[in-house]
Amino acid sequence: MRTKMADLDSPPKLSGVQPPSEGVGGGRCSEISAELIRSLTELQELEAVYERLCGEEKVVERELDALLEQQNSIESKMVTLHRMGTASIRPFRELMTSWT
Repeated sequence: MRTKMADLDSPPKLSGVQPPSEGVGGGRCSEISAELIRSLTELQELEAVYERLCGEEKVVERELDALLEQQNSIESKMVTLHRMGTASIRPFRELMTSWT
């Protein structure tokens, strides 16, 4: 079965899934399967899929950059929460160890 350029965006080939939306938190993989890529026979088809994958990669890179920008803030908040939790538990821990 030959794949035509028009088929690349058709529901049977890409299971009706739209290209990933931009923005953080998509959490989706490409809907372009290895099977679809293997079925392509024309250079134009391969180039079209390649361009689409490159576009998806750019979206993923932007999402990763946004997460990396937040990493220090998130880690700092986690340390603060841990300290708060440890501080609130310390009196109970001391009480429990004094009984033994």
